[in-house]
Amino acid sequence: MHLCLMLAVMLVLGLQVQSPAIGIDGAPTSSSRRLLTARDYCFRSGKLSDRQRLRLDHMAYENQEYAHRYVHCFWTKMQLWRDDYGFQAMRIVNHFGGPDRLNVEQAVPAINKCNLSTRSGAAANWCYRAFVCVMRTPVGEWFRRHMSDVINGNA
Repeated sequence: MHLCLMLAVMLVLGLQVQSPAIGIDGAPTSSSRRLLTARDYCFRSGKLSDRQRLRLDHMAYENQEYAHRYVHCFWTKMQLWRDDYGFQAMRIVNHFGGPDRLNVEQAVPAINKCNLSTRSGAAANWCYRAFVCVMRTPVGEWFRRHMSDVINGNA
């Protein structure tokens, strides 16, 4: 019953259901490896404490300088953020599996709206604000589930 309820919620939110991206040998796909590589690079380069890393792994993106730096580093390293443009909505959709995994009609406008509504100040601060905005949308819910699967080795 729990699985049925989860699937129903995903359908109501307009998110498409698909199995995790796991290779034939059970190893993470290149997309998942890329996420983990960017995450680890930004943890190291940001010289984050164990507590800060744990907070970010639990997707607690506090309005703190370390979180701003991490979010900007992560999305820039993934080549899905540009300091002059913001989040690149279609690249994000395509990176995370394309229209088969994300509802394009819902994702692209949500991401673009967050880009525009938060645009001001230093790039890292803008990136953080836009990211927090996206996390409040169904795209953010999908991202949380996806990153949790990647971090836990299920994608």
